[in-house]
Amino acid sequence: CEGGWLQLEGSARVCGRNQRFDRPVVLFSDKPMAILHMQINENTTRSQFLAYFSFSSKASTSVGWPVRGGHLVNNTECDSVYEDTECHDGCVLASPGYPGLYPPNIRCRYLITSGPRISIAINFTAVLLPYNHCTSDYIAVYSGSKSSSPLLKMLCGKEKTALVYDGQELLVEFRTGPEVSPFDYNGFVATLSFIEMTTEVPTTITVDSTNKSLELMKSNYNNRDLHDHRKDQGAVTSSCDLEVSGEKVRAGHHDTRGKPKSTTCRLVLRGRAYDTGHVSLASYNLSAQSCQSTIEIFDGSPESGMLDTANSLERICSPAQWLPREPSTQDKYTEPKRYSSSGRDMTVVLRRASNSPTDEEYMEVSYYFHDEREGGTQQPASVCDVEYYGLTSPVEGSVVHPEPHRLFAMEGLVKCRQHFIPAPNQSVVKGSTKQTPNNPCETKCGDSGCHCVSKSLESMDHLLLVSETGHIVTCLCGNYQDWLPVGIRSWTPVYIEWSRSTSKAGLDFHAAYKFINDTYCGDHTTAEPEGEVNGGDLASAGLKLNQYYQQKCTWILDSPIDRQLIIEVKSTQSRPCTAWNLTIHEYRKNGDPAGPRLHTFCSRDTHKNFTLPWKMNTAVVRLQALGRTAPQYTMRWRSQTVIANTRKSGPSPAPNWRTVGSSSKIEPRWTGLILVLAFAILLARPFDC
Repeated sequence: CEGGWLQLEGSARVCGRNQRFDRPVVLFSDKPMAILHMQINENTTRSQFLAYFSFSSKASTSVGWPVRGGHLVNNTECDSVYEDTECHDGCVLASPGYPGLYPPNIRCRYLITSGPRISIAINFTAVLLPYNHCTSDYIAVYSGSKSSSPLLKMLCGKEKTALVYDGQELLVEFRTGPEVSPFDYNGFVATLSFIEMTTEVPTTITVDSTNKSLELMKSNYNNRDLHDHRKDQGAVTSSCDLEVSGEKVRAGHHDTRGKPKSTTCRLVLRGRAYDTGHVSLASYNLSAQSCQSTIEIFDGSPESGMLDTANSLERICSPAQWLPREPSTQDKYTEPKRYSSSGRDMTVVLRRASNSPTDEEYMEVSYYFHDEREGGTQQPASVCDVEYYGLTSPVEGSVVHPEPHRLFAMEGLVKCRQHFIPAPNQSVVKGSTKQTPNNPCETKCGDSGCHCVSKSLESMDHLLLVSETGHIVTCLCGNYQDWLPVGIRSWTPVYIEWSRSTSKAGLDFHAAYKFINDTYCGDHTTAEPEGEVNGGDLASAGLKLNQYYQQKCTWILDSPIDRQLIIEVKSTQSRPCTAWNLTIHEYRKNGDPAGPRLHTFCSRDTHKNFTLPWKMNTAVVRLQALGRTAPQYTMRWRSQTVIANTRKSGPSPAPNWRTVGSSSKIEPRWTGLILVLAFAILLARPFDC
């Protein structure tokens, strides 16, 4: 904007020098608080504006916020999901800021989903976009969940239309370019309804309110001249650079087309304290020869403008091109490569050989910030794998299904893992409940965990809770609402594996977690000649119904002098040995300290005394458990140092010796990682954001 601009925070920006609008420009915000910014970029003796403001009811038919239904997608500017189950009375879509001016250079996607034998009816009742700017400001409707799906309709200008689509997924994409004077546009409104089909109908019925054919619109769209589309743009922005603050914006889109041409354009991401930046090149065009033009992505923000102070992640040399794939020229969409920063800042730089090339060189970049405290530490090699660490993640928080804006373009089987790695002396609790629809997969829960009953699990949306050894503790799929809540308390790291099949929807779950201090289990070492360990009461964790305990506790009983070690174990429970058992091992110096197994105690043994060979001064006792009931036991040990016994003794009847008055001190060698997970999962709903 030359001279300066006026902007309602999060909304559109009005540019202009000494201009009075005969039709007042309307800026609208649906936020509880709105800030109006005025900026002057030139020397002036008089700069002013006159504006009227009002607080209007959202229910107002003239100036109210018309949107009804749908769910906003987390960490996106304006993406939403609409489902037939939540639009019984109809839903309404609208452009951001409606009925006021919409923001420039945005991309909004509205994903509409329905059940089988239900048609999607969408009617664009109001469309007002800048005249003769169809290449930058338009509405596209696709017969699928991605912009790579077949194009059904494109709208621009004042064109309206109504569509009835016999399919389960429809995507409406709204894209805008730079600001266009005289700012007499405000976007669109569309009503959405779902119609139950009673007879067979054609795949798509289109009722157009204009005489332009679909094929002509597609041809104009596919072959548009990107160089000439700004001839009548009016006021232009002052730079092709963009600096984004993670404090204000969490995700967005930057396209250098429509910006003033410069030999260097920069996109700088400055995140919050725990943010990492992530970018992907949606499209670009570098037409110069011999690497005279480049696009370079840096990890970090170059100091004092010197790019060589930042680490280069990727450098693309001209001539090179990446264009949006057309539906007719591809069988499967290819996801653009994603680049991630190691810290809070990230920079993308476009260097052009000339500021006025014949074939416009540009870059179109999608970006988002990821807060490791809120969403875990994202793994660079994966689109959706994250890790939660007990020391760095918040003590309390929540976990959800993978953020859908990262998976929009991914087809087929998708697996995402959420790893939980508590610090020593910690555990974590999770829990949630939601309804689920039917699915050809059944969940059955028993004493050893929950299992999925299906002929082919890979073709079903499901969720696994897996221990660090790869053992599947819980598998949930289908309609398992009656089994909820399901919980797990583990003394080793575990991870949730979210699997989405070809349904494009996947499991929709939300769960709260909490890291808590806990020294009940883990790895301990003691040199005390005698002592006692009691199985703790874990019933206070707050988990009910299908609560499972997975334990792996280790005690190393050491002695600096020769001795014969006697270990007594007793339990009042009567559980199978597979539910929990306590084993005694020889000590191994390297690797896993538990060497060859000497003895095993199961709860049904009730009471046993184990005498180890003379001079086996160090032994390892290990507890392993998986079941609904926490182990209840007492383990005591004592040492005999004045007798010589070179014979390995087997179990003997319980001795009649007096119990040690108090438990000995056991210092943790590596206090067990404790994880408690109690979660409830949704199935077959696209995204509950």
